[in-house]
Amino acid sequence: MVPLLLTTIISLSALAAAANTTQITWAAVLYTYHGEKVPLFHPPPESLTPTGANQLYRAGESIRNRYLTHTSSNSNLNGQDANTFPIIGIPPDNIDNTLMQILSTNDEWVSASATAFLQGLYPPRMNVPVVNEESVLGTGDLVQFPLDGYQYGNVETLGSLDFNRIWIAGHEGCPNYEINGVKALSNEFFTSQRAASEDFYKSIARTILPRIDENIVNFEFAYEIYEYALYQYNRNRTVFSALNNTNDLEILRSLASKQQWYFNTAAGGASINSIAGRSLAAKVFQQLSRAIVSDGHTSKLSLMFGSFQPFLSFFSLSSLSSGHSSASFVSLPEYGSVMSFELFSYSTGEEGSNNPPFPDTENLYVRFLFRNGSDAGTPMTAYPLFGRGNNEADMSWRDFVNGIAEFAIDDVENWCSSCRAVNLFCEAINDNISQNTTPIPILSHSRILPAAIAGIVGATVTLAVLILLVLTLTFLGFRIDRRSKSDSTSTSRNSDLGVLKRSGSGGFKGAEKLASDTDLTIQKGGAGASVVRHERVGSWELKDSPRSERAVSSLDKEIEEGRVVSTVDYGRRSEDGIGAVNPFGEPVKPVDHV
Repeated sequence: MVPLLLTTIISLSALAAAANTTQITWAAVLYTYHGEKVPLFHPPPESLTPTGANQLYRAGESIRNRYLTHTSSNSNLNGQDANTFPIIGIPPDNIDNTLMQILSTNDEWVSASATAFLQGLYPPRMNVPVVNEESVLGTGDLVQFPLDGYQYGNVETLGSLDFNRIWIAGHEGCPNYEINGVKALSNEFFTSQRAASEDFYKSIARTILPRIDENIVNFEFAYEIYEYALYQYNRNRTVFSALNNTNDLEILRSLASKQQWYFNTAAGGASINSIAGRSLAAKVFQQLSRAIVSDGHTSKLSLMFGSFQPFLSFFSLSSLSSGHSSASFVSLPEYGSVMSFELFSYSTGEEGSNNPPFPDTENLYVRFLFRNGSDAGTPMTAYPLFGRGNNEADMSWRDFVNGIAEFAIDDVENWCSSCRAVNLFCEAINDNISQNTTPIPILSHSRILPAAIAGIVGATVTLAVLILLVLTLTFLGFRIDRRSKSDSTSTSRNSDLGVLKRSGSGGFKGAEKLASDTDLTIQKGGAGASVVRHERVGSWELKDSPRSERAVSSLDKEIEEGRVVSTVDYGRRSEDGIGAVNPFGEPVKPVDHV
C-alpha cells in the first residue's frame, strides 16, 4: 500500500510540475481501423467504399492537426481535447518517408484505407509549388506532381508470408486462435447467447436480411450480420426505414461486440484469444524504442492499419475495459477509429522552441489516446493504461515498458510457438532452434539493465566466445611452437614473431604432401623463425647443377655466418629424375649468338 501511495504522489507531483511546461513530442505510433468496406455477405469483391475512404481521410486530417500542424495551444493533458502537439523534426507539409513507417495488410480495403488516410495527413500541395532540384527542368520550367501536387506515402503492404504481418494482424494465420474460435461455438456462453437472441434474429431476417439464408441468421454469425445490416442501412432505403425508428441496429452491434469480445480476449478462456493485442503491443514498443535509440531522429511517426481485433485485445490486456471509462472499451470500435501512443517530454523556456536535446529515458513519458470513429467533432482523448487513476494518463517510459511487458509477445518465435503456426517463417525459425540458435527477444521484464550489469554480461559473453574459438582451433589441430632457449642464432628483429602450425600426420598439406614439401617450423624456446624455402627446385632445364661447387649467394653467406639457420637440404632430386640442382645457382642462360 505504501509503495503504491508513494508512486501516486510522485506521479501527481510530476504532473503538477508539467502544468507550466511545454510538451515536446518526439514520436507517435498509431493503429487505425480501416474504413467501411463491402461486407462479406454482399456479392464480392470486398473493397473499400467511398464512405470508407472519406472516413479514413478525416482520420488522417485529425492526426495532421495533432502531430504536424505547427500552431500552439494549451491543452488539458488529462484527456479532454485533440490540441496540436507537433512531432519535432517532421515536416508539416512535405512528406518525408524516411521519418515514417507505414504498415498495412495486403487486403484491398485496408491498403486503400492507408492511402486515403495519407491524403488527409499530407494533402496535395495545391497552391504551394515546390521549387527544388527535382522540379526545375533545364529549360527553366517548373514541374509539379500530378493532381495538384499529390504526395506519395510509402505504404508497406504485408502478405501472409511476411512475418511482419503478425504485428498488425496477429490473429490471422494463428491455428490455435482459430481452433479456440471453433471450440467456442459449442460452449455454454455461445449456446446461451444463441438461444437468447434467436427470436430477435428471426424477427429481422425477412425485413432487413432478405438475401441471407435464415439458417445462418443467428449469434454464430453476429459480426457478419451486423456488418451487412450497417452497410444496407447506409444505402438501402427499405432497410433504412425499417431500422431508423428502432434500436435494432444497436442491438445487432451489441451482439456482435459480445461475440467478438469473446473471440479476442481472455474472456474466451485462453490467452491465445488476445494474440492480436499482444502482437500489436510488441510493435508499439519496438517503434518507440527505435525513436529513443536514435535520439528522436528516426521512427518519428509509425502508422499501422488493420481490422478491429487488435483494438479489442489491447483494450482487455491494458485494463481499459475495466477502468473508469470501461463503457468505451467493451464494444466494437467504429470505422476509422485510431489509437495512438505518443512519446514526449517536458521542457521549460527556450529549450523547447527550436532544437532541444533529446532527454534521458527518466524524463520521457508515454500517453495513450483513443478516437472512436472519424466524425469531425470526435476528439483524440487520453486514457490511463494498466489500471492507473484518471489523473495518470501520462506515465513514465519505464512504467509503460513494465506494463507492456506483462502481456506483449517477446518475438516472432514466441508468436509461432503460441499459435503453433506452420507457415514458412515459423518453419525457418523452428529449424534455427533445432540447430541451437538462440533468438534475441525484443521485450522482457529485464531488458533494461543497469550499465554495470550490462557491462558484466557483455564481458562474459565476449569471454565465452573467445574460449569457444580457442577450443575450436585446438580441436582442429592448431598449435603455437617456439624455438628452444639454447638456440643462440635467433636475431633480435625476429624475437616477436609467432607462427601458427597445423599439427597432425602429413604436415600442413596432409596426405597430398610431397617429399619436397617441408613444413615451416619454429624451434622450441625462441620466437624467431627458421627459413624454409619453398621454391620449386630441380628440373630438366637445370640439369646436374653441382651441389658442392655452387656459387655462394648472399643468403648462403648469412647461413654460413649463423644469422639464418636452415634445417633443410635444399638440393634434391627433381621430380623428373634428372640430377641434383642448386636453387641458388645461376639460371639457365639463353643462347644469344649465331
